[in-house]
Amino acid sequence: MIDNFDFIVIGAGSAGCVLARRLSENGDARVALIEAGGPPDPVLSRIPGAAMRQQNTKSDWGFRTVPQKHLYDRVISYPRGRVLGGTSMLNYMVYVRGNAGDYNGWAQLGNLSWSYDDVVPYFIRAEANAEFEDAYHGTNGPLSVERHKHAHPVCEVFFEAAAQCGIPFISDINGATQHGCGYLQATTRNGVRCDTATGYLDPVRNRPNLTVISEALVTRIVVEKGCAVAVELLEKGRTPRRLTAEAEIVLCAGSIGSPHLLMLSGIGPADHLQANGIDVVLDNPHVGQHLEDHYSQDGTSRRLKDPTAIYGSVTETFDAAITEFHETGGGPLATMHLDSVAFHSVDPGADFPQFQSIFTPSLAEFYRTAGRTDLGSVKLGGYVCRPHSRGSVTLASDNPLDPPRIDPNYLSDPQDLRLMIAHCRRNAEILNASAFDVICEGPATQSDATDAEIEHLIRETASTIWHPTGTCRMGPGEGAVVGPDLALHGLTGLSVCDASVMPTMVSGNTNAPTIMVAEKGSDLIRARHS
Repeated sequence: MIDNFDFIVIGAGSAGCVLARRLSENGDARVALIEAGGPPDPVLSRIPGAAMRQQNTKSDWGFRTVPQKHLYDRVISYPRGRVLGGTSMLNYMVYVRGNAGDYNGWAQLGNLSWSYDDVVPYFIRAEANAEFEDAYHGTNGPLSVERHKHAHPVCEVFFEAAAQCGIPFISDINGATQHGCGYLQATTRNGVRCDTATGYLDPVRNRPNLTVISEALVTRIVVEKGCAVAVELLEKGRTPRRLTAEAEIVLCAGSIGSPHLLMLSGIGPADHLQANGIDVVLDNPHVGQHLEDHYSQDGTSRRLKDPTAIYGSVTETFDAAITEFHETGGGPLATMHLDSVAFHSVDPGADFPQFQSIFTPSLAEFYRTAGRTDLGSVKLGGYVCRPHSRGSVTLASDNPLDPPRIDPNYLSDPQDLRLMIAHCRRNAEILNASAFDVICEGPATQSDATDAEIEHLIRETASTIWHPTGTCRMGPGEGAVVGPDLALHGLTGLSVCDASVMPTMVSGNTNAPTIMVAEKGSDLIRARHS
């Protein structure tokens, strides 16, 4: 059994699988990839519309937030992947990059090599895009990206209504501009989920210099004389093991797992570590802080005049829909029914979109709720692209088996509530456009609601859309955990490379940007050890 490596990558998720592939391209580099979970469900993990059914299974850490004081003390479910492929194995496969302003903002904060022009080549390198081949897209990368072939025709009504409200149709929301409406792209390959384990890891699993250790929980990073030298882990939940790293340890456990493991290893806010009985290795008060997340509205809806004319006859049970997918590649589970989107603003002079509105036929909820949802409507939900509220990830105890305390602190900044109310009204305006009058009747919900009524609805029903970032944010010095080269401030031999390093939230879903961070991070790490 090999216990000595050049590189140890912790976490085989959206970032870790990328790092394992890229670092092991050098045949002389001995690379270990460690994952707390095991293989995915062979059926549910492949079917796009079955994504929701993987939550609260063995593939999910099953996290919960602390009671949210601005949401009537509600506890929010917080799924994170505990499986080869990580959260890319149970997400909704939405491929959104954000916009130029997001990344230029990173550069303005001192991360000079992370501007939009700097990162686009890494999006391109990652991508095997089936729809576009131009200056913004790649066709030869490990990650398959395509438009859902089974997007519902009612999406076209949404595009017409959005255009009537001043939101133009664009063919590519990941291209020259983000402002507009259009079809979403997905991380699928020929209609089947393409997570990072499938796209990046599986093709190189037989490399002799790559060792994949699954069902192994890393409990501590060992630091000696200011250098990270080893990791301690539990295999199969009970067998202790220690691996040493000659070159570097790369932490890719995500915005929840990465700060949690750093603090368990004595790296973080000194007073908090001491209060939990952990010896301080490095005092950095920013570890686990600055948590950002997209807080998503439940959605504004409008009744259909004739649901059967829109949806036709539907497969009534989830099991029957699985059978239909296996037999035909189609049916209601061929898509998550999150197929179309609008990026738009309400404030005059906004340089980049303030909102992401996601249009969903009722079929989406029908299969998520085992047929308990009425099929008689269409819905428009979404979130504020760049929220202002900040939360934290902290220790519950010094026991690595105890989950951390997750506090997104939603709506702690009043700007978020103002924008969410404006977003709700804008969504109602789109659903009330004349294009929807052809198929819908009556006004959209919340059309005549007061601000106070919408505020109550937001506090009572809105929830996360699972985009945590920023808890090990990068920057050139004070206020950051890692530098622009992703190396940990204050120690050698340790870097962080996942969504936790994002200094500010991106305008959209976070899986594609996380993969980009890992692609660029692999070059930065290899350059350190060339």
